[in-house]
Amino acid sequence: MIRFSRPLRSPNERGEADYPYFWTSTTHKNASDQPGTTAVYVAFGRAMGFMHGEWVDVHGAGSQRSDPKIGNPDDFPQGRGPQGDAIHIYNYVRLVRDAK
Repeated sequence: MIRFSRPLRSPNERGEADYPYFWTSTTHKNASDQPGTTAVYVAFGRAMGFMHGEWVDVHGAGSQRSDPKIGNPDDFPQGRGPQGDAIHIYNYVRLVRDAK
């Protein structure tokens, strides 16, 4: 098991040190022509969105959102959806089981 001596921090969309987003094991099924292409993550830090021309914390720490499972986050320079949710795609994974 890996134990971190201090919490992980990475810059958010405003360049501020923040806690990262972590994937869950849940796929979103939706009514689109490509169901199952997004998955759930939890924002451990600010849940950024692009609103009114700037990046703001639109949902708060602990929010649950979804990202595409594959792709390039640069394809979403102003986020996605009505609140411009930041798209990372390359979220963190936290192991929660003993591998014995």
